[in-house]
Amino acid sequence: MIINFYHTNDIHSNYSFLRKVHKFMMENKTENDIYLDGGDYCDLMSVVVDSDKGESALDLLMECKLDLMGIGNNEIDLEFDSLSKLVNKYPMICSNLTDANDKDIPGLKKSEILEKFGKKFLILSSAPYFDDKGEHGKYNKFFELGNLKTQDSIKSLKNELNKYKGKYDYIIYLSHSGHIVDDMILKEIPEMDFIFGAHTHIIKNEGNYSMSGRGEALGKISLDISGNKIKLIENKQIYLDEIENEKFDKLLGKKIKHAENIMSKELLLNSELKFNPFEENELINFICDALMKYKKADLAIMHNGIAENDLVRPVSKKSLLKIFPSKLNPTIFHVKGINIKEAVKQSFDKKFITQSGKGAGFRGSVLGTLGFSKNVKVQKNPFNIFINNELIDDEKYYKVISDDYMQRGTWYKTICASDADSKFYKYFIRDLVKIYLTDEELFNSSKIKRIY
Repeated sequence: MIINFYHTNDIHSNYSFLRKVHKFMMENKTENDIYLDGGDYCDLMSVVVDSDKGESALDLLMECKLDLMGIGNNEIDLEFDSLSKLVNKYPMICSNLTDANDKDIPGLKKSEILEKFGKKFLILSSAPYFDDKGEHGKYNKFFELGNLKTQDSIKSLKNELNKYKGKYDYIIYLSHSGHIVDDMILKEIPEMDFIFGAHTHIIKNEGNYSMSGRGEALGKISLDISGNKIKLIENKQIYLDEIENEKFDKLLGKKIKHAENIMSKELLLNSELKFNPFEENELINFICDALMKYKKADLAIMHNGIAENDLVRPVSKKSLLKIFPSKLNPTIFHVKGINIKEAVKQSFDKKFITQSGKGAGFRGSVLGTLGFSKNVKVQKNPFNIFINNELIDDEKYYKVISDDYMQRGTWYKTICASDADSKFYKYFIRDLVKIYLTDEELFNSSKIKRIY
């Protein structure tokens, strides 16, 4: 007897890919097959996700005959109140996710046993906890902003194995830790029979491991069940063709309409703001001044890639999501004056600022130049930077407010700090913009020139 396990991971609200998965499952998945998703399916850059915090999106995934889903960092971005509703409505599991006070989330199962052909398959899952270097709790500074927290995944997985000892025939680990951490976990828990990976977006199907990129392929393994033996006979990626799928298109259309009804309500706006990714502009000036108003710092710095277009009427949650698709949080950290100067010099390099800007949490289309708060004056020729009318001190450490993309040294590598030495705040940048949409002082100050 043959049982097939299908797997997707890191779909990130790519409904063009889900459309193909839906068609395949409708035509191929039998009652003896199992479909698992590894998480990072719900991405808040999508109006479908943002409108009702994942419910419409998960309705679509369920239409694909989903059996179980792991939880990724993008689901954790939905925060405790929303995620706690989802786990009670949809088949989601995670062994190591709790609230920020280390208490279990009511209704969230830590694992699940699925039975086929008289064999019991223990499905384990965990959300990100270790980084690639094995550092503990690496993600929790962000997760705790939404009243969630991940626990040590190795300990959590071992607890599940002990709980079900002698009650299963085969272990499948639905991981959202990344392939490097998966290797670490496998060394600590070698009894894992098969791992479906996620989080690091590679494509791999070797031995007892499979990961299917960033919603790029459908993973498939086939197990042969003969007597007491379960043998892996196939591990491959299926690259799905574009085909007509009227049923899914109608389902998606209804969800989009529902989302847009929620997200399109017009918001009050003081005045429109111009944007240019490669030059100083009112919108980035506004964001920098808003950051300074939100939290006290010596200066604000922002990469222009945070935005995609002008801020124009009508403004709504939908338009803000389109203009500011990135999932980046206000962040305070300290940077040496000489390092600020190096980054500012880079921001004048047209070849450099026209690069993709690709990085964690970034959903924009280009890196862009840098913008600054109104207390900063940048002189191009001769090159100088003044903060509060004082020449920048190369050796002084300045308290900078920006976002976590800059804090990580993404592209602008001299502007960076460790997570331990940084303070992260709850809102995404687009949420901060929404808060200050009617702040006349900030709109007026956005017109103050900073670069000469």
